[in-house]
Amino acid sequence: MFYPLSLFIGLRYTKSKRNNKFVSFVSLFSTGGITLGVLALITVLSVMNGFEHELKTRILGAVPHAIISNESHQLSDWEMQIPELLKIEAVKSVEPVVRSEAILQTQSGLQGVVFEGVDPQLYSSNIVASNIYAGQLSDLKADAFNIVIGQGLARELGVNLGSKVRVISARGSLFTPLGRMPSQRNFKVVGLFNVGSDVDSQLALMHIQDAAKLIRIDKAQITDLRLYFNDPFDIQSWTPPRLKEGQFLTDWRKTHGELFAAVKMEKNMIWLLLCLIICVAAFNILSSSVMVVSDKNGEVAILKTLGISGKTLNLIFIIQGAWSGIIGALIGTSLGLLLSSYINETLSFLGLHLLSDASGGERILPVMHEPLQILVIMFGAMLLSLLATLYPAYRAGKVSPVEALRYE
Repeated sequence: MFYPLSLFIGLRYTKSKRNNKFVSFVSLFSTGGITLGVLALITVLSVMNGFEHELKTRILGAVPHAIISNESHQLSDWEMQIPELLKIEAVKSVEPVVRSEAILQTQSGLQGVVFEGVDPQLYSSNIVASNIYAGQLSDLKADAFNIVIGQGLARELGVNLGSKVRVISARGSLFTPLGRMPSQRNFKVVGLFNVGSDVDSQLALMHIQDAAKLIRIDKAQITDLRLYFNDPFDIQSWTPPRLKEGQFLTDWRKTHGELFAAVKMEKNMIWLLLCLIICVAAFNILSSSVMVVSDKNGEVAILKTLGISGKTLNLIFIIQGAWSGIIGALIGTSLGLLLSSYINETLSFLGLHLLSDASGGERILPVMHEPLQILVIMFGAMLLSLLATLYPAYRAGKVSPVEALRYE
């Protein structure tokens, strides 16, 4: 098979035995450094991607991505706004909600919660709806005064399906001869959900009309219009709709923006630190390439006397040096994908348990591969290896045959 001369000699140099064994060791060490750097970067970033995705699913999946309300938290004629809001490309669904704070009371104690009155037929975009493991959301019916609560809240109150809880709300309170009395009513627990976040201990669901009666607003009114996006991060680029007079819009960045900003910063810092490992390995390729050029001085001089140009010699040593980085990047990418895919099995085999849930059980590390990110890591490592060979290759092209062969 025909090869260009520079490629043929460059590949021969990668396989040839060198007079100086230390040069071979440094070359092998630099390849191993690229492999370990790429392996670590892919593995750690895949786990970080998994954590970020899990946070986005569990937290932003359980809270509205944007909320339209007003100062009095009483919206009228809200049905007319829904068709206009659904025309926005980023918006997936719009849900009316009656929301307020309350206290849940049982014989076991009291617990502060946020209750939401929802329409079971429209309440589908929230992750809570898909994580009800006991009962059904459709059991929330108007005037039935049923309630669905989280697993953590049920455990703290000591209740289960069929239990009665008293919901006490300061909103809707009335003045009586005995003083200001909060609005309160008994509800029956007809469902339990488990999202796997703080929502399990803080949220209670009831029918939208029952919630309106509890806080004493008109049954045709709501407190919020909730918008859900195809991707919660679309909120950073969407164009907010024109609202009615007195209305305002808030989004998830007000309550959870700092958390995701911290996760992003941590991810970027880990990326930077692990990239430095690859840079150090690239410097090892630079060192080994310089030593290879010195080791091959005599051969370079002979090639020059045979008429090989300086550019061809440059390409020979670029190929020879970059080969270590290419092999290291390919092996590191393969091992990184393999290790990150089976990281939970590997940790279990080693007897390491890094995560545990609230009940003390073992949790698995979430892993998510992003193809573009992996390609950037792999080709970035190859590019650094290629850049590290430019100076040694330049030195090889400047070798003087007379000086190199004087003592041969």
